[in-house]
Amino acid sequence: MARQKQRIADSPVATASDIVTDALTAMGYGAQDAGRLADVMAAASANANTNVEMMGKTFQYAAPIVGALGYNMEDTAVAIGLMANAGIKADKAGTALRSILTRLSAPPKECAEEMERFGISLTDSEGNMKSLTQVTTELRSVFKNLSQTEQTSVAKHIAGAEAMSGLLAVVNATETDFQKLTAAVNESNGAAEQMANTMNDNVGGKLTLLKSKIEGI
Repeated sequence: MARQKQRIADSPVATASDIVTDALTAMGYGAQDAGRLADVMAAASANANTNVEMMGKTFQYAAPIVGALGYNMEDTAVAIGLMANAGIKADKAGTALRSILTRLSAPPKECAEEMERFGISLTDSEGNMKSLTQVTTELRSVFKNLSQTEQTSVAKHIAGAEAMSGLLAVVNATETDFQKLTAAVNESNGAAEQMANTMNDNVGGKLTLLKSKIEGI
């Protein structure tokens, strides 16, 4: 709990509100979704090794491609949290996630070859876009059957040299961590308020104020 308090305390309201509103716009959401994003970020930061401000920076970098692909904020937050647990946070995580999604959606030769080899696709048999969680689950299934050497090679081909660590962080997270974070984020309604209620006014109130401030924009 002390760690959670520090995470929120380290996220100034003004900075966080700018970050969140920018992320909402880039992903194609409106101001009415600010509370939802605040809840998602609260739940993810409480269940992963990151804080609201660092998550916001990741969203800033990745939000345009996330929005273009139609992925939701919950699935994105899970990927961000898994990277954070491996020490890949803020702009580094955002750059990595942006690169991974860009290459999967418009694969260069080496990425396309690996995707064909393992049957990885962003669309289903009817041409409909899969959710980011579906894609992540498929990638995790592929990588769990590879040796460490093979994982490194495939990750480099799919994500690129600069983003391969981010991909490996997502696919190699334990099933327990993956399911726990996914459940926390998908059941995050009211998480920001709940976190505020369990903390003292000076610390917990910051996230509540953040949520109210964004909703008022």
